[in-house]
Parts: sequence; structure tokens; C-alpha cells
Amino acid sequence: MFLEIGSTEEYWGRQDAAQVIALLMWKGLGMEGGAGVGDWYRNEGRNKVLLGVGGGHYAPRHMDIVLKDGVWVGHLLSGYSLPMVDPKQSKGNGHENDIGGTWKQSINVAYEATKAAFPGGVIIAHLDQKSFKSWQKNAIISYLTEKNIKVGKPADFV
Repeated sequence: MFLEIGSTEEYWGRQDAAQVIALLMWKGLGMEGGAGVGDWYRNEGRNKVLLGVGGGHYAPRHMDIVLKDGVWVGHLLSGYSLPMVDPKQSKGNGHENDIGGTWKQSINVAYEATKAAFPGGVIIAHLDQKSFKSWQKNAIISYLTEKNIKVGKPADFV
């Protein structure tokens, strides 16, 4: 897990912020002896898990979903973690199989890790539509569909 305290060196040494994060993790995981809020097995039937695809480092368009009650967060894949080679640059016909790059591997690893972390969960991919060109969005949706990974909108996480 990676947790960031600020984006610049001036914030990285803040002990107060580090203590808040440590306390949140300690209590959230139930390490103080109480029931942790992050315990998947006490999810009371709320089993929708977000697999966020696209966007920037802070994934702002996925936050509307993250903040909903009853939604678990699997992986958030920023756009830069989905390298795709424009099919116009290759001799292909624009089909997803003609798009080079390691984007499929990134999606596979994130999906499999999310599935392992949330057994029995309903994993729903949410695309940051504005962060992709149409050929990218179409290829990703086609690939997710091929892999039987549901693609949803924010309302699907209620």
C-alpha cells in the first residue's frame, strides 16, 4: 500500500499527518482490538467493488463512487498505467487486438488482485470517460466485456 503525505518535500516530513494516517490504519483494520471498519467479512451484503480505470494520479472522477456507502475500492488504474499504442501507428485495422502496449496486462493484474482481496465481491469497472480518446475507450470496454468484467456508471454502485 502506498499512502502519500502531500506532493512535495515540504509535506513529507509532517509527523502530525503521519500519525493521523497511522491511527486511521490501526483503527480501520481493527488492530487495537475492536472491529475494523475495513473488514471485508463484515460487509453486511454490501459487496460492490470499484475497479477504477483511467484518470490522473488522484483519480478525481472515481471519487464520487469512492465516497458512497457500501462501496469497496479495489484498484484505481491511472491513465499513465495503461500504455496503449495508437492503432494508426500500426498496420492493424483498429481492433483492440491491434492496439499495442501493456494496458491489457495492467487491467488483468488489477482485476485479479481485486478479486483475490474481495472474495465473492461484485467487481465493477468504472471508466474515467474524459481521460481516453474514443479508440482507447472502445478498446478498453471491449476488452473488459470479453473478460466478463462489468462496466458501470456511478449509479451502479448504489
